[in-house]
Amino acid sequence: MMRRHFMPIALAMALVVPILGPSSAKAQTAGNGAENGPIICSVMEAFEEGRLGVRAIVFHQQNKADGPRLGALLLAHSGEEVELETTGGQRCRATVFRMKSAFGRGLVLVPTNRLRLAQHDEFTLRLPGEN
Repeated sequence: MMRRHFMPIALAMALVVPILGPSSAKAQTAGNGAENGPIICSVMEAFEEGRLGVRAIVFHQQNKADGPRLGALLLAHSGEEVELETTGGQRCRATVFRMKSAFGRGLVLVPTNRLRLAQHDEFTLRLPGEN
């Protein structure tokens, strides 16, 4: 039974993979660089759970024009590690999530002892290793 369902999937993969050859992969990677550049964000809400040692920060982009870039970054990297930098220069690694129920909003989780951001504070969001 399992083998019968596997064959159409394997056939589809065999047909799709050559279409998305190396040149397509390079084009997609080149496009992602601009989408994943640093984005200035604004804190909408912040919550702290002291027992777990976690701060949850709901945010959106500061500049409306960055909305599509933020959306693409959140879609591509939800659940992954990012870096936050405050306006004062403090940097912290965090985990970012795309909020499916709130269009254009993200959620980051940081240890409470590493970063303290409150409503209306700004920070720069970037992938690790970006300037």
